[in-house]
Amino acid sequence: MQSAGAADVVQLEDSRRVQILEFVRAHPGTHLRRIKRELNLAMGVLQYHLYRLEKDQKIVSRKRGLYKRFYLRADFKLEEQEILGVLFQETERDLLLYLLKTPDATQKELSEFARISASSTSWHMKRLVQVGLVEPRRQGSFVYYMVRGDPSKILTLVKNYHPRIWERWAERLADLMT
Repeated sequence: MQSAGAADVVQLEDSRRVQILEFVRAHPGTHLRRIKRELNLAMGVLQYHLYRLEKDQKIVSRKRGLYKRFYLRADFKLEEQEILGVLFQETERDLLLYLLKTPDATQKELSEFARISASSTSWHMKRLVQVGLVEPRRQGSFVYYMVRGDPSKILTLVKNYHPRIWERWAERLADLMT
């Protein structure tokens, strides 16, 4: 039989886990430090609960670059996890959304749009190609990029999980939804 103190600890741990789970549900693709900051939890406590949630198969994590991102296990397919991970990266997200609006954009057009160097654009585009969201096409000395897959899936994820970004891009992307 558990003492009252032990039962309180178990209840507190369960409530923290539920709190973390709800945060991940509302913000799929979020990373460790954001969860820590938003929920005001100690890093060790958060890591412990994320480990337990993953072990209990409630969530999954995917490492992309320097960030480990968390998703509810049953909610998102691999492709959707990749899209959500990109949507948290400002430059890559903006490049992806620009490509939805302007298919077959060149590296130069993308650089001018994002106001970054050609080498930075190349680096970001390689990352988008690696995760399978963008396809390059070389024609002579130019490289043209286009979004792979279903644009409405990307737009739906932006609209549902990044409403501020959706509001900023809505006018430019509205015609793509129809």
